[in-house]
Amino acid sequence: MRQSHESDPDEVEQPPLQTISAFARSVGLSASALRQYGETGLLAPADVEERTGYRYYSLDQQQRAIWIRRLRDAGLRLERIRAVFDDDAAHAETVLNEWRDDAREHSDVITALVDDLILVLRAREVSNPVRRTSARFDAAILASAIRQVAAASADAAGSDEHDGVLIEVGPSSSAIVATDLFVLLARTDLPSTVDGPPTRVRIASAPVLEWLRLRRSVDLVVHAPVGRDRDAASATSRFRDEHGVDLTLPNRPDHFPSVHRMLETTATAPTEARFPLEAVRRIASDQRDGAVSLSVHDAVAQLGSGGQIVSGAGFGASVTLMLSRPALRRIADAAVGHELVCDIRGSDEALVWRAPDQPDFVAMVMPSS
Repeated sequence: MRQSHESDPDEVEQPPLQTISAFARSVGLSASALRQYGETGLLAPADVEERTGYRYYSLDQQQRAIWIRRLRDAGLRLERIRAVFDDDAAHAETVLNEWRDDAREHSDVITALVDDLILVLRAREVSNPVRRTSARFDAAILASAIRQVAAASADAAGSDEHDGVLIEVGPSSSAIVATDLFVLLARTDLPSTVDGPPTRVRIASAPVLEWLRLRRSVDLVVHAPVGRDRDAASATSRFRDEHGVDLTLPNRPDHFPSVHRMLETTATAPTEARFPLEAVRRIASDQRDGAVSLSVHDAVAQLGSGGQIVSGAGFGASVTLMLSRPALRRIADAAVGHELVCDIRGSDEALVWRAPDQPDFVAMVMPSS
């Protein structure tokens, strides 16, 4: 029964109730939406008149209704809105943070899609429009990252495909990658201020490192043709320092793999082996012939070669495989910190090595046959 507006003088006066239409106008929702929220329990009426079925809402329900409207308009699903209001605060915060992360990722996808479609539309009018991307780096940090990964391409010197270093510019950071197709070293999240769509540039490390010396801030500027008559050979790229001095980068074919795509994993958790970094360096620096064995069994991980054994912690399924000693040496020499971690997903998949003290460092190598 709807509450009566008549009150005893000795009773505390109850706040007035609003009809569904009046309440809908006050919070910016439709009456049909309020009925739906009432049926699902998301926003139940304060009172329902038994005889007529009329719904009435109290003034203290307005704030919840407004939050529901704002969250719904922003794209949050109703079941997640219910969790925000009805679950405990910790779970509500988790739901909101996950939604924000999803929204950021979705925004990046939309931005890339819109940028690409605009270029396609322009190409109908212009035979070869140019797409410009710039990425600003701290010169010292960029140089340090290039030096750290460049050893992976040492055996590719002179190669038309894989010598040098790749700079892979993403939406908000950049990856620095080097590989000779046997070992890949990368820094996957180098700080950079990016303006424009993602792009990739392959550089010769030695002249770039010399040019970066004594500079503080540099912009990588890439102009890439994207129209129907595009020719990759006509793309231009250069570094520009804080004083406007340029270093033109020769146009080199890009046959590098995408490091982020290679790091995409399945839902299956890998077997993990954790070793002290200095111990890995010792066993990898042995100049004798022969590969290095890597095993994980009963929560113990081991690297072994020529009677030398390095022990560490193991997690996951038991596994035994062999590694190239020179490949392991390059990985261990490039890593920093106190520990080296290997993720193992199978004998036919690349091993992923990580240095916890430098979260964006990654190395990849195939097991030896």
